[in-house]
Amino acid sequence: MKSHILKAVAAASVLAGIAIIATGCSTPEMQAGQSSPRQCLIGPMNTTNVIDEKTLFISDNRGQGALVHMKGSCLSKFEPVGFKFRGSSDICAPIDADITGSLSTIPTPCFVDSIEFLTKEQTAAQERGKATK
Repeated sequence: MKSHILKAVAAASVLAGIAIIATGCSTPEMQAGQSSPRQCLIGPMNTTNVIDEKTLFISDNRGQGALVHMKGSCLSKFEPVGFKFRGSSDICAPIDADITGSLSTIPTPCFVDSIEFLTKEQTAAQERGKATK
């Protein structure tokens, strides 16, 4: 009798663990009405636009966008921006990519302070150049 109870408890624990893992790995589309606990830009990136010396707008092919805020001045509107990804080409957190800007044609490392994820409407406005920020 005692062994049957222990087996039932063990089986229930395993099933609960599988359910937790499956919930954590599912996409927002799989969880209708729930938002994703982690926002990411999924590479390859579609658009990059230097807003000012400390702010970079990035969007991906899904229409998700973000403003990447740097700790110091490292960007120029007239110079290219470089990315070196760590692992995948997704950007979910400040540590996911090394960003290099240019000031006066000198490559300058950028240190990401924060990432402000935008709604699809805000992203579309940024891409049209009609953002309110």
